[in-house]
Amino acid sequence: MNSRWLVRKTNPEFLNYLSVKASISPVLAQILVNRGIRDAESIREFLHPSLENLHDPFLMPDMQKAVDRLRAAADGGETLFVHGDYDADGVTSTALLVSVFRKLGLKVFYHIPNRITEGYGFGDTGLQKAGDCGADLIITADCGISSADEVLKARSMGMDVIITDHHEPPEKLPGATAVLNPCRPDSGYPFKHLAGVGVAFKLVQAIYPELRAEEILDLVALGTIADSVPLTGENRIFAAYGLREINRPDCRAGIRALKEAARIDGREISSGLLSFTLLPRINAAGRLDDAGGVVELLLTEDETRAKGIAALLDEHNRKRQRIEGEVLRSALDMIDPANPGTVIVLSSADWHPGVVGIVASRLVDMFYRPVFLFSVKDSVARGSARSIPAFHIYKAVSECSGLLTGFGGHSQAAGLSLAAENIPAFRERINSIAEKTLGADDMIPMLEIDAAVSFPDISFSLVKELGLLEPYGNANREPLLGAKGIEIVSRRTVGDNHLKMQLKQERTNMDTIGFSMADKLGWTDASSSLDIAFVPCINEWNGTRSIQLNLKAVRPRS
Repeated sequence: MNSRWLVRKTNPEFLNYLSVKASISPVLAQILVNRGIRDAESIREFLHPSLENLHDPFLMPDMQKAVDRLRAAADGGETLFVHGDYDADGVTSTALLVSVFRKLGLKVFYHIPNRITEGYGFGDTGLQKAGDCGADLIITADCGISSADEVLKARSMGMDVIITDHHEPPEKLPGATAVLNPCRPDSGYPFKHLAGVGVAFKLVQAIYPELRAEEILDLVALGTIADSVPLTGENRIFAAYGLREINRPDCRAGIRALKEAARIDGREISSGLLSFTLLPRINAAGRLDDAGGVVELLLTEDETRAKGIAALLDEHNRKRQRIEGEVLRSALDMIDPANPGTVIVLSSADWHPGVVGIVASRLVDMFYRPVFLFSVKDSVARGSARSIPAFHIYKAVSECSGLLTGFGGHSQAAGLSLAAENIPAFRERINSIAEKTLGADDMIPMLEIDAAVSFPDISFSLVKELGLLEPYGNANREPLLGAKGIEIVSRRTVGDNHLKMQLKQERTNMDTIGFSMADKLGWTDASSSLDIAFVPCINEWNGTRSIQLNLKAVRPRS
């Protein structure tokens, strides 16, 4: 897919000033400025995340109410019921709350809804189960912000409700005892981008301040990274500390078992590796089956039990990959590549509802436009949507609320349901909204290059310094560098479909690898001059370390 190349530039004098003030290279200074970090103190906080920089949880509205109610529950020997959600954020939020409440000596039950039979969020099945358990207090985890009716029903059954959620709140909040959500319109909480597990952590921080944060930050990191919230602010602290715990040889039994099942035990786990190994296995259960076992995996200290659950998740993940491939091929058969529409809206009775969200993400990557996929059963369409940065999908879906039976989400993803007969009207409405919102340039992906460099600037020390930006994720992606006017020294295809080149600039040669870029070989020859976008990395082979550029894009010299 063609893309627009944008090279970020800042006044060189300011970059040199910042470089000296923060004791970093001008290249790193440019990258940090691109991320909105523009003074030496903020740079130090970002490059060296510290638990000391976590915000006071009581800055969140209703936190004191939540703590008072929980303390009353503890004093009165009440029964608690945690109602979570089936994705990785939801199950880690649930495991976090259950484990901490049990440490506090409370009697706790939990429920994870089945995606297929119950759908998303706080619902009747969970309410009934809470009642059957004799619960006095329900705490939602990663859900509940749009559950006003369910809260009223719980109260009519004699149960109070504390909501912990991070999704966009409706105009009128549910009438719960406490509603913890940093996105509330009246919230002055300094960081708005917590995942559901982050909100759960703030409640734990408030109710149990003497708990060592490190004991639970592995769960917070899993849910935060899985939910693709910005890895800045508190989320960056959670991810950095949590990854350290995940990488410990004596990490919790469930994580050790997952590492073995994913065949990565012994490897250093970064946020990127986590996203391609452990997290798909955690999510697979909720996509295809009952995710309650994942909570058990994260709570158990029994090695044999953990290995059994992890093996089952591994099996679910393989099945998920197969089903996902089938749904993707089916969806592609419905799309006219020459005219896919401003918004792609597709539906089928043959699609598994557990994978439509992930397939929608794949289609966004392929066509770079918002995508809605619906699984239809018994005349009801349940769907997932994914978007592009220029299109706030939750706001757009809100404008279609008259056609829907339910919806929720945030700027780049949403879940929704409607009568199947309303899909054509919804397709027309959402496309009309998008056509008024999106310009032609919005539909062309932007390749954002963090800094332009020359080959002589690229050194082992620069690569090591760039590593301070980890963990990578949303709003803090791996830094992409660019160089212009590059000569080709040699080129060849390696493996199945990879482009291997030696390139030269200013008498400095660099080895490069372009994964799945062998198709570029046709227009690159010895006389070509290139612009390249790349990530510099250290390549180790036969005991020798060298710098290699991992190519992300190439084009004829502009």
